[in-house]
Amino acid sequence: MANFKTSARTLDLLGRQQIAGIPTAINELFKNAHDAYADYADIDYFRKERILILRDNGLGMTPEDFETRWLTLGTESKLGSTMPTPPIDENKPMRNVTGEKGIGRLAIASIGRQVLVLTRAKLKTGLQDTVVAFINWGIFELPGLTLEDIDIPVYVINGGTLPDSVFINKLKNELSLSIQNLLNIGKISNLSAQKILSEIKMFNAAPSEIEPHLPNPHLSLLKEGYGTHFYISPTDETLNDNIDKAPNDTDATKIEKTLVGFTNTMTPNHPTPQILLSFRDYKGSDNTYYDLIDKDKFFTPEDFSTADHRVTGSFDKFGQFRGNVTVYKEKTYNHIINWSGNNFRETTCGSFDIDFAYAQGLQRQSILSQEDFNRISSKCDIYGGLYIYKDNIRILPYGDSDYDFIDIEKNRTKSAKYYFFSYRRMFGAITISHEKNSNLKEKAGREGFIENKAYRQMKDILKNFFVQLAADFFRENGGPKSEFWNEKRSEREKIYRALEKKEKGANVKKQKFIKRLETFFVELSSGVIQTRVNEIIQQASIDFNSISNDKDPDIASQKLLDWEAFYRKKMEDYKLSIKIEKPRGFILSKHSIEDYESYQNEYTILCNNVFFKAEQELDVIIDNATKFLKLAISKRKRLELAVNMISEEAKSTTSKKKNEANKAADEVKSRVKELSTQLMSDLEDKIRSVKERFTILQIDNQDNFDLISERKKMEEEINLEKERATSILESVLKQLDGFYWDKNEEGSIVTNEDITQALQERVLELQDQMTTDVELSQLGLAVSIIHHEFNSTVRSIRDSIRDLKAWADVNDKMEGLYLNIRTNFEHLDGYLNMFTPLNRRLQRTQSDIPASDIRFYIEDLFASRFERHNIKLKQTKGFTKRSIYGYRSTFYPVFVNIVDNAIHWLNQRHDNYSKQILFHADDTGFYISNNGPDISKNDYERIFELGFSRKMNGRGMGLHISREALGNSGYKLLVVNPIEGYNVTFKIEKINYDITR
Repeated sequence: MANFKTSARTLDLLGRQQIAGIPTAINELFKNAHDAYADYADIDYFRKERILILRDNGLGMTPEDFETRWLTLGTESKLGSTMPTPPIDENKPMRNVTGEKGIGRLAIASIGRQVLVLTRAKLKTGLQDTVVAFINWGIFELPGLTLEDIDIPVYVINGGTLPDSVFINKLKNELSLSIQNLLNIGKISNLSAQKILSEIKMFNAAPSEIEPHLPNPHLSLLKEGYGTHFYISPTDETLNDNIDKAPNDTDATKIEKTLVGFTNTMTPNHPTPQILLSFRDYKGSDNTYYDLIDKDKFFTPEDFSTADHRVTGSFDKFGQFRGNVTVYKEKTYNHIINWSGNNFRETTCGSFDIDFAYAQGLQRQSILSQEDFNRISSKCDIYGGLYIYKDNIRILPYGDSDYDFIDIEKNRTKSAKYYFFSYRRMFGAITISHEKNSNLKEKAGREGFIENKAYRQMKDILKNFFVQLAADFFRENGGPKSEFWNEKRSEREKIYRALEKKEKGANVKKQKFIKRLETFFVELSSGVIQTRVNEIIQQASIDFNSISNDKDPDIASQKLLDWEAFYRKKMEDYKLSIKIEKPRGFILSKHSIEDYESYQNEYTILCNNVFFKAEQELDVIIDNATKFLKLAISKRKRLELAVNMISEEAKSTTSKKKNEANKAADEVKSRVKELSTQLMSDLEDKIRSVKERFTILQIDNQDNFDLISERKKMEEEINLEKERATSILESVLKQLDGFYWDKNEEGSIVTNEDITQALQERVLELQDQMTTDVELSQLGLAVSIIHHEFNSTVRSIRDSIRDLKAWADVNDKMEGLYLNIRTNFEHLDGYLNMFTPLNRRLQRTQSDIPASDIRFYIEDLFASRFERHNIKLKQTKGFTKRSIYGYRSTFYPVFVNIVDNAIHWLNQRHDNYSKQILFHADDTGFYISNNGPDISKNDYERIFELGFSRKMNGRGMGLHISREALGNSGYKLLVVNPIEGYNVTFKIEKINYDITR
């Protein structure tokens, strides 16, 4: 009689080689953790050491479970046999088993050649001891071996402990010995034996040394911990390929596509996930990692409420859909879609639910803001698709945008207008369950459902559903319910095109404006403007001197007047050429507004200094020429010529603007007239077409002719055209009514453009400030909490250090340790004391603050940094004898921030110079100066704006907060011209300049 024998390679063929790849294997192991009632399942992958550790806090396995289940294919308990079912955690909701055939655990071989298994069971009777096993999967690949030939080292150790290096070496030696025995009896070749022995020797992962340093204490097997851990080493070389992507690749990696969305967390009112996952990738040796399963990257319930359209409902056991279809978040239809593929008989696949959202593919057809549209589009490009969840656990590969199982993209290539839907524009879930959909079975390799009758029915139902849904709601000339989508889409396109056209024109103007500002500041800083003015004066001097060659006094006098007119106009033309008018028709960014304000200040200075002096020099040149030539030229005549020149220029400029305004008004008038004529023409055409139908109506010869119905139909056609025309004209009238201008109290003309622009700029400012205010509120709260919590902790540490002093007095070896701890603690305590003056809650009253107190506080706080960077803090007598009135929590942070910035910028200079910060004061305010790099004049105001910073990665918050805080206390912070010997000076002044007391 003969017996069947099982080849060891069967385990490899039906295990590792059945799984599609490493991502699928990991997914299957996460499913096993779910089935074991784990709350957490984490992976820690150390690239440098090529070690992957997978841990869960499930119910674990006893020695019997491990030996009879873990290495057994087609586990009977999962197939409904009479064998005992896996343990159940009665303290948690019941979980349906998601794994089948027991091959998932064997797929661990595809992740790495060797695995150390640690598992500790939690039973009703209590926690059990820990089972430890060491497996080399290469043994199962060897030909000629049966499962009976292979010995796997399995031990039981005390629960709550972990194997150390000595114990691991014991396992390795035992496995190596079994390989040597197989070699000795001729079961395996020497080459195969040496390869496996070399791999066993390379394994170097001792849990007792590694686990205490891993995140998530819920997963520890120490003390009262339980669950199952896998230490896999060395990992397969393809693992990195599944994690990494090319530098310019924006698609998700294979690991991300497989593991993100393991449970349904995207649909509104989704079930609470029963297990939380992490995959930490440690790329270096500094213990920092990147979590590949970033929940923020996946779709959220908020994305559903943001998207353009949403469909939610159920397919009953006959395949008929009933649910709600919401179009453009505005109109919701209760809808039914029939399926006749099974002749309205019960399906084999069973009933299931669907909930998905859809974003229009083009921004101009979407109601999403630009930001939301880009965010949703980015997610859809990576993770878009229709996911299938069975008992809230994802079925692979459904949801992967490359797996078009219901031909969404295939149909779209035939006709995008007809089929409408795109797999990369939708996101959502089909939910099935073990109870209702037991005939939908996964393939052994986890490559989707088996192609049985149930699955074919489900696919057919969904294909029919999406084709019919497009016809009913999202198709031009579709069903009645598609009219709203067509109208809304056309409306969005119309608005988008109008805004796009306006924005395009505005962008051209904006870029031109910004370029002119940049050019101005470049020419100002480089001295080009001053040089150009000097050139005009020099050339004028030469030309006026040339008049001396004319002997005729009348000719000389006329030339002098002509030259004066020429050069005054030339100077005025140049001044106007660098004058930049405040732009209209587009909104400037905050920084552009700041640049323009800086420009206005600098232009005013140029006019009052450079150009004014140039005009004086021109007057001197003319007067000197007049006296030298002894010409009798009336000053009144010269003044009259100058006024005439200015008047002509003013009239010319204003006339140009007048013509532009009249042209614009004529154009608006023409367009309004053209539009109204066209609308009236359309209405006339509609009336004629309705009346024309009278000729073909057989009213008298038809007994069943419905006069009321026909009249109503004609009235509706005419009224619809009337409403369209009047609605458009009403919109035009509102725009015309919006034209506004009036004089303000100063006599300036204010237009609706000025008002609109001011409001829009204010909105932009408030939006920027809102986000930062939240951060500042949190920061302030954190400071208060830190101060409160640290105080009690510090008191306890102080007491402990005093106790340690007593031990140090009698133990010389502890003296050095005591001194080191005390010194470092005092340093930390000094930083804690920094919070005291910053906390308004601890400083409830205003008082006179001596300036010397501020200086001592700054000196103590920054002492180590001053010494490290060789910076001297100085003060004048004028600073020392003054005081400032208010809260210390208001003024101290201002000095701290300015000095902190000064230290940063002082260190940007690399030349050999003495770095200094100076505190000084006078009757108008306090000053803080330093001799670091100077501040550009056009930044004098900008540095106080929220978000502006010249620092690398600076947040631009400190000086803004300081100015705001001082402003609330009646003080002002500003940058002034630096004092001699310094490059930067900040000033704190009371708004009424009365700061002395």
